[in-house]
Amino acid sequence: MRHTSSRRILVGLGIGVLLASATVATALAGRSDLDRARAATARFNSLTQAEKAGYGLPPEGPLSQCIASFDDTGAMGFHYINGSLLDGVIDPTKPEALVYAEDANGKLRLVALEYVVFESAWTGEHDPMLFGEMFMHMEAPNRYELPPFWALHAWIWEDNPAGTFEPFNRAVSC
Repeated sequence: MRHTSSRRILVGLGIGVLLASATVATALAGRSDLDRARAATARFNSLTQAEKAGYGLPPEGPLSQCIASFDDTGAMGFHYINGSLLDGVIDPTKPEALVYAEDANGKLRLVALEYVVFESAWTGEHDPMLFGEMFMHMEAPNRYELPPFWALHAWIWEDNPAGTFEPFNRAVSC
């Protein structure tokens, strides 16, 4: 009788541990990709930290300047790109570009993330998607002087009145 009670207690403890582990795993998995992106890129509010991580402003060409819309719907800002991440892999915690805009004092501040996949590197069956959003496709030739690519902006550091995933933000100017 005592042996059966001990076994029940051990089984009960084992089930309790499994349930607790499952609850923790579910909580971690339930964290949204946007939350994960925000947590992973918070350190890049420091431009110094972004540069240490391999992000940089291209030395020449259209992407070395602040990008504004052609139709007065706002701007994107300056794109600091990490070329080692232009590999066709979509990871919410590793954006290919960090987008900065000038504040009132002319200092650059992080406003958005941009995820970029070159058409030549994409191996998926369907167009790329992240955060439940389809990437925007850009044919070549284009204003950025890049081969065909897909891109998705995520305005997680600056509110975008047009929407979190819109490319231009009227609250940003060049």
